[in-house]
Amino acid sequence: MSLRDHLWQAGERALDAIPEKLRADIYVVSFRISHGEHSIRIDDFDYPYDPYLAIGYNTEDHFQRMADETSVDAAEARWSYAYMLLEEAPPIGHHPDDPAGTDLYLAEVRSLGLWYDHTGDLSEEEIAERGQALADHFDDLVIDLARHLHDSGRIEKVFGRRIPVVVFDMFRPIEGEATRAANPPELITDYLAYYRAAEGVTEDR
Repeated sequence: MSLRDHLWQAGERALDAIPEKLRADIYVVSFRISHGEHSIRIDDFDYPYDPYLAIGYNTEDHFQRMADETSVDAAEARWSYAYMLLEEAPPIGHHPDDPAGTDLYLAEVRSLGLWYDHTGDLSEEEIAERGQALADHFDDLVIDLARHLHDSGRIEKVFGRRIPVVVFDMFRPIEGEATRAANPPELITDYLAYYRAAEGVTEDR
């Protein structure tokens, strides 16, 4: 099995496991990219080399509660991950809870010549470049999974309608670009309006 196939199958299982009683109230799927303990910090940035994905969601009920109980405006309460429920499935990728994903991930990045460790002879610049390449590689896999769940009709089958996937990393500013790449444009009109206003973006980026 390829790493891509592993992510596709685990992603499908994560959606299928969402309780049916909640599905009508869910308006967004969350894709949180993170990494564990094996990272290196250069110039105040963590370059991950053990990334994983946690799939969650937010509900209309939780959104309304955040809008009522906090001082943020409705768009931020609805679309910012800081206010989302983020009920998440088990991690997918390079994580102790996903040993198959870890093996597949390491095999793939090694075959691509991207892997590095802290004991090698790479310079800080080379480690930064390698770390960025590893992050880009996993981001692309996650975006590909989101597109698969849309294109295969899996999201529509689970929720009875098409809903967007918001892709983010709490430590890297990828959210707008990644979410745009992960979704059909008609599903993220409201999200992009929020994102542009929040980031002060005057045109697509």
